[in-house]
Amino acid sequence: MPYASADGVRIYYEEAGSGQPIVLVHGATQDTLSWHDNIDYFAERGYKVYAIDQIGHGKSALVNARPTRTVEEFSSYLWKFIQAMEIRRPILVGHSMGAGISIETAINHPDEVVGVVAVDGGAHVRKASHNYHGNVLDTIAINPADWLETTFYSVLGRTTPLARQKEMAFDSGRCSPYVQHSDLIAYTSYSFGHQMHKIKCPVHYIMGEDDWSTTPAMAIETSKMLAAEGVVTEVDVLMGVGHIPHWEQPEVFNALLEKVLKRFKTS
Repeated sequence: MPYASADGVRIYYEEAGSGQPIVLVHGATQDTLSWHDNIDYFAERGYKVYAIDQIGHGKSALVNARPTRTVEEFSSYLWKFIQAMEIRRPILVGHSMGAGISIETAINHPDEVVGVVAVDGGAHVRKASHNYHGNVLDTIAINPADWLETTFYSVLGRTTPLARQKEMAFDSGRCSPYVQHSDLIAYTSYSFGHQMHKIKCPVHYIMGEDDWSTTPAMAIETSKMLAAEGVVTEVDVLMGVGHIPHWEQPEVFNALLEKVLKRFKTS
């Protein structure tokens, strides 16, 4: 099993292919398994693909023996991994919480990131109707695993086969409850509105129509704000798909992402 050392913290990763590097950054409560239908697809199409278990997830170590609760800390270790692996000018493809992590990384390293693809995440805009407002996070803290088990299926799309839904739910359930809750805190608290002017690379959103966690409307509004700052940005919405499109409907997702990646200038 391959591991990298990010400032002394063990990071598990998978890699395949050769060419323009892309780094797949998974979402809350997940790990590299969530990209199992995507890694080889892009490795066979001229990309050097990396997928990591983020700190405290899968086979990667915790930082200071406790879960991470900020996108900023996740981002710092993602960048340390990129440096340790000597990855030059990657495209970051981040899902859910990973989308925010990818955007934060692009903000902090504007000359080193070619582009960001934000998949059902990375929306600065948080509407009052968002389902994590109020004391929901406090309630989740009592028993995160129970909340996730009863709520997880609701973020998936209506066209997603039941077998697929069970795969994703099982994967998320393998994550420590303490990490689960900390992930939700990181995911829902991240905001980059005050730093939009620092983004230099394109930011492309791929959203699932049925996702209530980060809705297409949130991404569209955020994209408009980015465009006002001069950022090249677009939004694509996959109909009938939910919060995890790359696992729910990988054939459709891969075809769209392939088109998106070709738009980025990699020279």
